Amino acid sequence: MMHPAATDPLRTPLNWRTRLQVAIDVAAALEYLYYFCDPPVFHVTVNSSNVMMDADFVAKLSDVSVVGHDASEGSHAEERIQQRRTELVFQYGVLLLELVTGQSPGGGDGDLVRWVQEPGFAGSMQRMVDADLGGTYDAGELRDLVIVARLCTRQGSGTAVVSIPQVLRYLQGKVGDKNR
Repeated sequence: MMHPAATDPLRTPLNWRTRLQVAIDVAAALEYLYYFCDPPVFHVTVNSSNVMMDADFVAKLSDVSVVGHDASEGSHAEERIQQRRTELVFQYGVLLLELVTGQSPGGGDGDLVRWVQEPGFAGSMQRMVDADLGGTYDAGELRDLVIVARLCTRQGSGTAVVSIPQVLRYLQGKVGDKNR
């Protein structure tokens, strides 16, 4: 009997380059929605269920809605936007972990996030890579992507350690350097 992925192109696992491009596409979409839209888009959840691929494998976010804000809200609206950006950075980090491991966080993000936050996570990184990749990935890019996921999912002071624009520029630089 044939493996379902062999007969259904929609079930074929994504290769490493495509996974990296998905990470960049989603970061670019989030940057646009939260830093360049006025008012910022307030309702979007970043997870693998809300990332769609077009015919050219360009990732698109779905289930996005704009919520206007009253100018009289002032600093309260800014606080909400900052809190939402922090939440999105965390969600984006979980998505990166899904791209690397091929695992879904299921009911909670706990296991993947706990793994990447463990002090010795680097020693288990190769074992956590999605077996569907068949070992065809760049170890340096893997390390970079997992470190970004670790920074995105680090919890603490209520603000993100990194911002989506920082992550986007970093990933664009890393992938751009490899494609030259």
